[in-house]
Amino acid sequence: MPKAFFSLFLMAITFVALGQGAADFVQVSGQVLSAKDSSAVSAKILYEKLPYYDDMGIANSDNSGNFQFFLLRETGYNFRITKSGFQDYTGEVKIVDEDKDGTMALNFYIEPEEEPDLITLDNLIFNRGSDVITSSSYAGLDELVAYLDERPNIVIQLEGHTDFAGNAEANMRLSQARVDAVKEYLVKQGVKKNRVFTKAFGGTQPLFTERTDEAKTKNRRVEVRIIRR
Repeated sequence: MPKAFFSLFLMAITFVALGQGAADFVQVSGQVLSAKDSSAVSAKILYEKLPYYDDMGIANSDNSGNFQFFLLRETGYNFRITKSGFQDYTGEVKIVDEDKDGTMALNFYIEPEEEPDLITLDNLIFNRGSDVITSSSYAGLDELVAYLDERPNIVIQLEGHTDFAGNAEANMRLSQARVDAVKEYLVKQGVKKNRVFTKAFGGTQPLFTERTDEAKTKNRRVEVRIIRR
């Protein structure tokens, strides 16, 4: 059975099941777009008929952001649009056929999730005075690898920090050795070297100036700075 004929056949069954004629429906078509730059978004679209949230339907926009489905004219629908990397969109729309041609144009603009420019690797653990990455740190580093794989244009700078106790030059060398160790791990997992820069700060940029063990632990860190998206 040809695809177009099957679609019309399925639509006819739907009309009969709902007790509606074809004239009661409007062909709704449009795009899902990024609110940031109007680029096309392939997303999941859930719609429910108001006011009782019944007659639920699910559709997907294609790689060009395009979608098309049939909904009851002069009826309100609640739409929910979801896509990884974007904020969930929820909104109500009344289906109207202004041009009396059985169609309605409808675009949705969804907001990208805000990504921080600086990320602290909270689960990255080194033994005191060591640049050897502990095995308990691998899961967090693997998440960073996955993050970079999903965003092939991103370039990062690994920034190493120690606490400010002890010899300043030794702290600088240690912080450099630690970011070098992290870079080596990322490269071994397939991240290109030219996407990862390193910089050592030693103990010159503490988050906390107290001399407690807790403060020292928080000051010893590696941060990931996004320098190009």
